[in-house]
Amino acid sequence: MKRKKNARAIVAVGVSVLMMVTTLVGCTGKDTSAGSSEPSAVESVTGRQDGERFEAVIQMEGMDETVRYEHVRNETVGYELDYDYELLERRGTPDHEQFVSRLDDPEKPDNYIELTFRKGDEETVTASVKTELSKKYKQVEAEQQFRLDSAGECTRIVTSGARKNKALPDSLMTVYIIPAAGGCLVASVHCTVESAEGFGVRLNCIANTIFVPGK
Repeated sequence: MKRKKNARAIVAVGVSVLMMVTTLVGCTGKDTSAGSSEPSAVESVTGRQDGERFEAVIQMEGMDETVRYEHVRNETVGYELDYDYELLERRGTPDHEQFVSRLDDPEKPDNYIELTFRKGDEETVTASVKTELSKKYKQVEAEQQFRLDSAGECTRIVTSGARKNKALPDSLMTVYIIPAAGGCLVASVHCTVESAEGFGVRLNCIANTIFVPGK
């Protein structure tokens, strides 16, 4: 019983850290499930060029931290974002990209953000994603309406609990389902419970930079 309680406590801490991304300076996506008086139109367009590098400031454990970003434009999947090129490696195919921790096993990474395009409206894609997650994780949090600074309104799902083939929790996942022309951009943030305060925050800050042209 004590082991189960400890496992639940670890997961609760990890999930709360991932949710904390909504209050970070420089990483200020917002939960809009209860409604919002803010306009839903996307207002922030950086105008940066593909491959352009620059510095930005995010908050890590309550302190400002400078990160070195590279701007990415992927016309096949249909998105732009800024990623930490010092800590992450960009890889994948034109229609299925990942930004993976350089510290992880390249064959079995734990900390990464993955982006794909799916056909279907937001409700349909959300239902499909939840079904897939329920096969891998013991618990899947109910979806909530969320607003990313650059992508605007979307649906966010956060997993909690161990993978189904694990005795103890070791993996957390946050999925953003962003409406786009002809379908949805699905951005999945993966991290371990132990790295939630580090990579979890960093990767969710990257998700907050996602922009969908023509949305």
